[in-house]
Parts: sequence; structure tokens; C-alpha cells
Amino acid sequence: MAITNKKYYLFSVDLEDVRDMIDNGMQYKEAVVSNTQKYLAWLSKHKFKATFFVVGRTAQAFPSLIKEIADSGHEIALHSHNHVHITKLTPEQFKADITANINAIQKAGVATVKGFRAPTFSLVEQSKWAYKILRNAGIEYSSSVIPNTNPLFGWQNFGGEQMVDGVYEIPMNIGNKPFSVPFGGGVYFRFLPWLISKRLFKNTAKKQQPVLGYFHPYDINTEQERFMHPHLNNNKLLNKLMYINRSKVFNRLDRVIDLGFEVVRYDDYYRMQTE
Repeated sequence: MAITNKKYYLFSVDLEDVRDMIDNGMQYKEAVVSNTQKYLAWLSKHKFKATFFVVGRTAQAFPSLIKEIADSGHEIALHSHNHVHITKLTPEQFKADITANINAIQKAGVATVKGFRAPTFSLVEQSKWAYKILRNAGIEYSSSVIPNTNPLFGWQNFGGEQMVDGVYEIPMNIGNKPFSVPFGGGVYFRFLPWLISKRLFKNTAKKQQPVLGYFHPYDINTEQERFMHPHLNNNKLLNKLMYINRSKVFNRLDRVIDLGFEVVRYDDYYRMQTE
């Protein structure tokens, strides 16, 4: 039975090491652990539990961090093993990637996982076949769709939350025009002026819908060296935006909470909507 009388912010962290996705990435400083611990401290301050969508390679590299997150009461979910877009994989390759992702998380000490987020929200209509593979792997919900056109990936006219081939999809929120973007996290959360973000959060709450947030270790890394981020097609303008307002993230997150939003784990929200 759906619960609609609260303002939910589905804050989450896509736990990945951006260095794995660029040429000669290991020449740059490791910052996954320290920045993830900053998110953990913020969540602890507010007594919230959240979801961390974890790349398998990152779990292999930092198993103690995965255990620390889980031991703190947060949910561990899948974010692929190698952070390759679903659209670049065959069904057989995607199945192998998901299996490797599950194995890496289990070796880090997390017994079961129920959720999945596609790299760069690359679950689109052409890759809809992925839902059956996820379901067969034991995945119950996904948060992988941008239900609109987007510079990278989008599934136009997908609609709202729904069951697709046995997996419950919780798509990103899209703001009203001219801000038809997934405003609740990442670069959009950092780039949009707070007054606009505030209005978008409030409008979504009025519709009795949760706001979905997605962040990465680099979103708060103010000391990161400059390099071209992956998946931007070498677009210098987009890459410049990747570094904007990183120092303001926690202040803006606190403002979201001041609006009356409550952070919950994705699996808990999924149960609220389907039980």
C-alpha cells in the first residue's frame, strides 16, 4: 500500500571510482573512501539510512568501506560491475556483469541485494530486455530510468513508478519546463540556483511523490585534479560543470531536510509502495 503523507527524499550514492573509467586514471589521487565517509557522517548527523549503489570493481577495491556502509545500517545495491552502459552490452554480457557485481558485493560481506541502478541511467526502451535478467538475478527494484529526453540517456514517455517484467522501476524526477532535468542529484543539484531547486522539490512534494537524489564521491571532492570525466563525449562545457559548486552540496542537502524531507532507503520505499 503506497504511503503518501510524507516528503521522501530518496538520497543515494552511486559508489564508484571515476579513475577506473578514464585512461591512466590511477595517476590521480584516491578519494572514494574519504568522500564516502563524509556522506556517512552527514547521514549519521540526521539519523538517516540511505542506499549506496555500488560498482563491483569498487567493492573489490574497498571491501572494508562496503562493510562499514552496511554495518551503519545503509542499503547496498547494484550499480554494475564495470560501469559500462547497458546499451553497449549484449544480454549475455549484461548477465555476466550483474553476476560479477553480486559476487563482489557478497565477498565484501553483504549477503543479499535487492536494488539496481544502471550506469548513467542507461536503461532505455531499447535495453528493456535487462529487466528480465535483473529479475532472474533476484533484483526486485530498479532506479535506472530518466523518463524524458536527455543529453546522454532517456526513456521518453516512460511515465511514473511501475512494474516492468517483474522489477519495480522508480524513475528519476524531471522538473517542470524549462528545467526538465533530473534535478534531485548530481550536477543538476549543484548547478541549479537554490531558489529553483527549492521550488522543484516543493512542487514534487505537492504531487505526493518522492524526490530522487543521486550523488557520487566526486560530487563533493573539492580537491580533485582536473581531467575529462567519462561519458561526456569530450565536451569541455559539460566537463566544466562537473566541477561546479562541489563545496555547496552539504549545505544544499541540509536545506532539503529543512524543507521537511526525510531520507529513506530505496528498499524501504519500495516495500511501502508495493506491500
